Amino acid sequence: MIRSAFIVGSSFPCILFGQDQAGETPSLPSGFSSSTSLFSLAEGKSKQFGGLDLSLGFSGRYESNVTQVASDKEQDWVYTPKIDIGYLLGNSRWNLSARGNYAYESYQERDDFSGANYSFTLSGGYQSQKLNTSLDLGLSSASGINRIAGGFIEQKSFKSSLSSTYRLSGKTSLDFSWNQTSTESRTQDYGDTSSVTAGLSALWQATPLISVGPGIRYGVRTGYDEEEFTVVGPTVRFDYKLSTKVALNSSFGMDRSDSPYSSDDSQLNWAIGLNYRASSLWGFNLQAIQDTQATLSTGGGFSQVASYKLSHWRKIRKAQVEVAVTYEDRSSTDTLSAGVTRDVEYLTFSAAVRLPVFRERADMSFYVRQREQTSKNVDLSWDGVQTGLDFTYRF
Repeated sequence: MIRSAFIVGSSFPCILFGQDQAGETPSLPSGFSSSTSLFSLAEGKSKQFGGLDLSLGFSGRYESNVTQVASDKEQDWVYTPKIDIGYLLGNSRWNLSARGNYAYESYQERDDFSGANYSFTLSGGYQSQKLNTSLDLGLSSASGINRIAGGFIEQKSFKSSLSSTYRLSGKTSLDFSWNQTSTESRTQDYGDTSSVTAGLSALWQATPLISVGPGIRYGVRTGYDEEEFTVVGPTVRFDYKLSTKVALNSSFGMDRSDSPYSSDDSQLNWAIGLNYRASSLWGFNLQAIQDTQATLSTGGGFSQVASYKLSHWRKIRKAQVEVAVTYEDRSSTDTLSAGVTRDVEYLTFSAAVRLPVFRERADMSFYVRQREQTSKNVDLSWDGVQTGLDFTYRF
């Protein structure tokens, strides 16, 4: 069976209509404005075995500060055609899926920023009475202004993740996770980075709704000139599940860190994914994470990153509205570049509305977002507005 759609999809970040996000654990931000897409609004990812999804799209957005600078701001319009194709195969015990997409961002004024972005992912999963495991592999290429790098960058990324749960008894289980990301810069003055984190937890179902347990994690972050930042330490897991109304996945830990540039040998880490669905009409999502990340600039160094996003969605007749606030604090863990700070705070307010049209065979979405980055280093401070329109049609 083939399902196809025509999508005017956005490469606008941070507006994901959240009622379908089930307590997913967040990841550290990549810094690209096109890292998250409204493409998911069209439900392009098939949930039907043996189904082929084919989507074509186009978006238009306005940037009030396309270069992300404090003064001499440049305005621009960005137009993005996109193609997305995916296939899902499996049954109630196992599944295999593949998905690829290609988008071309065309800047009206800054043509030197125009470029192609693509990604390809392979996923697999298996479930039995004792074992539940999933594997994801992804390859992507992105280009554009990256707020973490502080400039235009072209970058290739490879990601892999493995998650497995083995049930020892009716109330106890072992959880293992592996997450790996590596980036390769194709732009001068920016370095390659990598991150690997492995974790093992023992979970006990204390009540029908709550699972808790201790664990341990180990991670290595690699930055410029293959410098390494190593973390290892205990963790505590706390999960809560109430039918489809509440889903919470969380982990908290204290790392013992080792870096040639850091004087602080202990780091807090946490990851929280909460989804609350009060009814079919409204709900909210919370995502929070704190962890270490290598800088992209040549010269190296590492940062402690804390990121939070709270969003509220509501259905009003056939329309759906979402408002969200995001806050990020990024602080250096090293003493490189004495007298020049890389510490920044990043704050966004966003709103979006989606309306089904053409007898619900299509969706029209409009969004607006205010962004502000502040730092003691005036060269890293800036603000700007993004706004855009998307149209989705499903055949």
